[in-house]
Amino acid sequence: MSLRFSGFGGLARFGGDRSGSVAFLFGFMVVVLAGFSALALDYGRTMAVKTKLQTAVDAAALAADPLGQQNDATIKQTVDAYFASNSSNTMGAVSVATSWRKIPNGINVQATAIVPTTFGHVLGFKSLPVNVSADALAGGGNVEIALALDNTFSMSGSKIATLKTAAAELVDQIFSISKPGTVKMGLVPFSNYVNVGLKYRGAGWLSVPNDYSQTTNQCYMNQKWKNCVVKTGTCSNDGVPYSCSWHECEPDGAPVQVCNDVTNTYTWNGCVGSRTPSDTQSVVSSASPVPGLLNYSCTNPLVRLTPDKAALQSEIAALNVTGETYIPAGLMWGWRVLSDQAPFADGAKSSGTPKTRKALVLMTDGSNTKSQYNETHEGSSPADANAAMTKLCNNIKSDGIMVYTVAFEVNDSQIKNLLTDCATSPTKFFDAANSSQLAQAFSAIAGSLQKVVLAK
Repeated sequence: MSLRFSGFGGLARFGGDRSGSVAFLFGFMVVVLAGFSALALDYGRTMAVKTKLQTAVDAAALAADPLGQQNDATIKQTVDAYFASNSSNTMGAVSVATSWRKIPNGINVQATAIVPTTFGHVLGFKSLPVNVSADALAGGGNVEIALALDNTFSMSGSKIATLKTAAAELVDQIFSISKPGTVKMGLVPFSNYVNVGLKYRGAGWLSVPNDYSQTTNQCYMNQKWKNCVVKTGTCSNDGVPYSCSWHECEPDGAPVQVCNDVTNTYTWNGCVGSRTPSDTQSVVSSASPVPGLLNYSCTNPLVRLTPDKAALQSEIAALNVTGETYIPAGLMWGWRVLSDQAPFADGAKSSGTPKTRKALVLMTDGSNTKSQYNETHEGSSPADANAAMTKLCNNIKSDGIMVYTVAFEVNDSQIKNLLTDCATSPTKFFDAANSSQLAQAFSAIAGSLQKVVLAK
């Protein structure tokens, strides 16, 4: 008699079936996981497209006219142009479309697109949609603005009068549409130097020698002259030529030595120089103070950030001209006025909520005629001044500050290029060839600063 163990055979066959089931399930899961991994790649590309389009609608909304001063056709042209220039290379997205509409106190810009999937069809996803939106609202949010204005000798006469009018209108425009408590502005007149104000003498961030008088006995050779003739010619101040005269004479006998006591008085007028060897950082401290310079002349004192419109208007009306051009001085103290750190620490912190927009408006009518020499700005290297200007502009922009630049009746292409590069974007550089265009530039800047993009 033979025995047949069919039960074990059944077990063997059952074991084989189970192995096949596991293999099938494993294979299925591999396909599913691969599909999800592939879909993740498609999703990542879709998010990149969404970021690109969000940037484009932000730019279009900012460039449009939430103040309602343009007609619909002009707004559409602006939105289409800015969206197109900022939405190139959408990584294969199709059906890209944009639209806009007016909303209370502003404009809304929207964009849609379809991103075809490369791998997602494995799970039934042939495409993924993208929808983005941005609002440009007039006068929304908190803003801090520093006006760094050229007050050099070349701004004499009608030019300084035009600047006063344009700056006052900018201040009025900003405050008139903004909610109370949302705007602070500062003013930095500059020439060779900036005047920080006599009241800061003794501040820890400032190093000013004591005023003093010194009497010394000085000898010199006194020469008498004869046959003097008045000569006329062309002289220059801050790069501006003007007619001048002088005497040319013949010596009348031999010079005679004369000695007497001479008293010189050295006084601080509020003027500050630059730290050495190069001053391109905004933060100052007692360990690295700003040098105060005795017996130098400078413009009116700067005005720290303030919500007081009347005070700003009063200081603008008092602007006057003196000295030559060192643009880095204006940039540096405009930056310091906006900073949340010493010397003034008036600016909002970058981590604050809600976020405060910061802007520096730089206006000049000419090239650098002075450069840094030790602590003073009495050097004569425009190349050094231009290099310091470029470094400061880059540092200011890196600090999250929007930079607007204005060239007023400037013919020098080099300084125009430097001002264009200094601005946050080429659209924030204004080339004002006359008084009317300066007023238009300041009005356009005010209009831009009254807008804020809020992405939905």
